[in-house]
This record gives sequence, C-alpha cells and structure tokens, in this order.
Amino acid sequence: MIQLNVVQLDERITHLALVGRLDIAGQHAIDVKFHGYTAARRRPALVDISGLDFITSLGMGMFVSCARSLQRYGAKMVLLNPRPEIENVLKAVGIDQGIPLVHSVEEAHRILFPSS
Repeated sequence: MIQLNVVQLDERITHLALVGRLDIAGQHAIDVKFHGYTAARRRPALVDISGLDFITSLGMGMFVSCARSLQRYGAKMVLLNPRPEIENVLKAVGIDQGIPLVHSVEEAHRILFPSS
C-alpha cells in the first residue's frame, strides 16, 4: 500500500511525499496521479521519499520518466531523505545520476532554484 501526499502545490514548486511500498500495486495506484502532479505541472518537483520502505524497478522508472519530462521544460526533480536501504538501491542502479538525492529541504531548494 502506498500514499501520495501533497505537501505544497503552487506556481513555484510541487512538493509531494510518498509513504509505503512502491511495488507493482503501489506504482499502479499512484502512477497517473504522480505524473499529473509532476510532469504535467512542469514545475520543479521535490519528492519526499523518507516514508518509502520499498521500491521496485517500476517505481524507479516512474521517477525517471517524470524527471525526464520535467527536464524538457527546464525543471528538475529531487528526491528527499531516502532511507539508507532505498538510497543504496537507487545509487546502485544510477538513479542519482539523473535525479539528485538530498537530505535537507535547503539542499533541495539550492538544486531546484539555483539562481534564488
């Protein structure tokens, strides 16, 4: 089971939080909504994954797909506060090469809004 929570949604940023398991069922449950909040809005996206305790390759693919879509519009996605085991998996497959993994909102904002 997974929850997709909106933390902040405005003209400047999309800040979401994922809680639970981003397995096949979880990815299917939130995929359309996640794309709607991130890629479709074309705003910098901060995704808090501190509550994520499991992720499959489908979940990782969802992140990559949305991040690439945002890049086309000059926006970025950042993943915030991954648990150590999730961070290790994301780094092992190279997700961090295209989507920064950060451990503070301040660090995320420096990446998302470099000129601010």
